[in-house]
Amino acid sequence: MKCGESLELRQAFADVVSAGIAKGMSEGLRHGVEHRQAQLSLESIEAYDPEAEAKYVAALQAL
Repeated sequence: MKCGESLELRQAFADVVSAGIAKGMSEGLRHGVEHRQAQLSLESIEAYDPEAEAKYVAALQAL
């Protein structure tokens, strides 16, 4: 069976990609705030997810 034929594998792959994008966005936001490119705290940025790394690792392990 190919990966594209398995709904479970397809969903696991989609979860990894989504978690990876969220992780990258959170890292970019953190980097911008830490280097004062943004005059905000991370807590005030709705898109920041402090658990993005853990979610990414969990999605990879599920794959």
